[in-house]
Amino acid sequence: MSTTSTEHGEREAEFIDLAAYQDPDTLDRLELLARAARDTARTTPAGIADLSTGTVRLDKEEGPAPLDQLDDEAGVLEVLDERDGWNLRRLVPESLTDMGVWRQRRAEWLNATAFHALRSPVYLWRAANVAALGARVGTRDAWSYLFATEYGQIADKVRRTKAGPEHIADLRADRRKESRGRRREPLTIYSLTGCSTYTGALLALGETWGWVMASPVLLPVFGVLYALGRRELIRRQPDGTFALMDAPDFTGAGVLTDEGLNAALRARNVGILKDGEEVTVRGFIAREPADKASVVRFDLPRSSGKTAKEVAAKREPIAAALAVDAIQLSIRQDGHEGGVYMRVADSHPFGGEPVPSPLETAESWNIWDGAPTFVDETGTITAIELLFFGLLVGAMPRQGKTFTARAAAAAAILDPTCRVIVADGKGGKDWAATALLAEAYVRGVTEPAVRRLTRVLENLVAEMEEAYDALFELPDEVCPEGKLTPEITRDHKIYPVVLIIDELQRYLEDEGKEEEDDKLTYGKRIEKALITLAKVGPAAGLIPILASQKPTGDAVPSALRDAIPQRIAHLCATYQMSDSVLGTGSSASGWNAKDLAPAFKGMGIHADETGLRFMRSLLIKLPGFRAICERGRALRITAGTLAGEAAGQAGRAARVGGILADLIAVFEDRKNPERLATAELLDGLAALDPSTWAPAALGVGEEDQAAYARTGGTALRKALDEALAETDRTLTVRSWTSGGRANGYYLADLRKAAGMA
Repeated sequence: MSTTSTEHGEREAEFIDLAAYQDPDTLDRLELLARAARDTARTTPAGIADLSTGTVRLDKEEGPAPLDQLDDEAGVLEVLDERDGWNLRRLVPESLTDMGVWRQRRAEWLNATAFHALRSPVYLWRAANVAALGARVGTRDAWSYLFATEYGQIADKVRRTKAGPEHIADLRADRRKESRGRRREPLTIYSLTGCSTYTGALLALGETWGWVMASPVLLPVFGVLYALGRRELIRRQPDGTFALMDAPDFTGAGVLTDEGLNAALRARNVGILKDGEEVTVRGFIAREPADKASVVRFDLPRSSGKTAKEVAAKREPIAAALAVDAIQLSIRQDGHEGGVYMRVADSHPFGGEPVPSPLETAESWNIWDGAPTFVDETGTITAIELLFFGLLVGAMPRQGKTFTARAAAAAAILDPTCRVIVADGKGGKDWAATALLAEAYVRGVTEPAVRRLTRVLENLVAEMEEAYDALFELPDEVCPEGKLTPEITRDHKIYPVVLIIDELQRYLEDEGKEEEDDKLTYGKRIEKALITLAKVGPAAGLIPILASQKPTGDAVPSALRDAIPQRIAHLCATYQMSDSVLGTGSSASGWNAKDLAPAFKGMGIHADETGLRFMRSLLIKLPGFRAICERGRALRITAGTLAGEAAGQAGRAARVGGILADLIAVFEDRKNPERLATAELLDGLAALDPSTWAPAALGVGEEDQAAYARTGGTALRKALDEALAETDRTLTVRSWTSGGRANGYYLADLRKAAGMA
């Protein structure tokens, strides 16, 4: 801004366009800031303008152009408020349009009606006492007025002053005169006439219709007497309050109110709020559909310095203050640290019969859609993410671990692209049906079973490395995050592997060894393999589903537990056991599986990266689980993915042929040497399947080892050719002595032919 001199010698303001001195980038930035400011102003009440007004911005035009000629180059007509989507609903308060709020009000009205109905005898007794007081007071006041009793009081005062008898006589005369005048007043006569008429009519009605029918006629009298009694109570206690009806008490009814919420947080054993402090409710308390619970979101007062975590840690005392079971109360952080979400259920959310799993009737399932495993406190069936997360279930015996693991595993069973490996430490029938489709099914904790599981897991580690090598070779466009995707599974046949181990602690406690001089026991080898698989395997599609009735550190190492971020704890014996499953400090935060009600089997606490919540596992009984496994087997046969023991073979090589799997199993039994002679392989095959590979089955004598090697070698070559005939793989022929393949085979060649390398 500068100034120039006028003809009168005064200085006149002159406008200087500062925009002319700015570079184009700065002008563009200022324009964007101005437009953002205008857009923000339009959303405020002060920014709402008339539809006919606006701001015209001209871009270096010499003069104003007609509105119909304004375009992007000439200028822009900016309307301050077009009121897009404006409707009457904006003028209606949210409390009148939110159905959840109306459900809450209906619940309050119904509970208030029930509360007052139950206390109606108390209210009637109070009203009768007040009316009786009104009758006494009314009779007293009427008598005092009609007979001028105030003169008697004056006469008493005069008598105490020892005045002469003539003064007392004058007062008595005045009293008689005044009382006669009052009794002759029209109002008195009308009142007495009305009362006598009313009494006569009441007697007539009583004689004609009966006193029960005539009783409503007494209501006006009762109302007048009640009003007189209430007035007398107020006169006696000017500073006191009287209420015929008590304030409705929703404690224990599951209907939350602002007053009840603040009172609960102010309770002595809660101590979240001090006297005089109140929370700020966001919006209104609402009811969920079907009137199952009250839901409120509120902010704690800043002066209290409290957080949502502190409120959640006081869940049990708050539940006691609200007179509900702790399981009925859900508390979590909502937004900022001082924001709280609270849900108060009307009754125990997991009462009644368990909910059947929808997978019992599902024809198939996609593991990428999660696994329906439990219902949460709202009754909603929850599908947990197994891929990249896995699942660890811990609890005391007979508290539903197997049911929960079974509900989660059913999703993988119904997905034909999932490879399933099962180890049942109990050795019962809980997982027997999975043998219909599992590549490996280990039952019990006998020495052969533990040894076999050890080799299966160590082979899985090797397969995991191979899967990572395959993912590494894929272009970034195909594998952008370096982990398995549905498209990779479909196009490159890298399948997710679901590893199910029930009663895990029994395998980890095994003290057996391969050889006496071995440094590691089978239990330690299993532990080492599981930790590797749980830590590294998820990105390659390894899904561990582990269940243990002793998940503490002395049975299941913390390195394994910590590698599985998704856990479920059913009833535990101690809070330490609960913390070992849910995470250290969960009990101190109000989530303790030790306090779960044992009457509700399958109830537990679910923990994942989003937090903790109560749950109850979906029910799949053994007949239904067997039907699921039968459908899973049929799906795999159709998709061509049935492999391993379920296909009558052993190991992953079953996808190519049983003989390859058997040969690799022989190598595994001999600690995977580089190569084995044909005679050694035939001895191992005879141990696996004597009906096919024993000397007698081949038609040679047991003593003639040369004939056995020749005949068996020929049969072995024929079996291998048949196994590879329908594939694009071949078995490379390499010999270390003269005589060709008859002398033996290399393990690497067998693995390559089986598609394992």
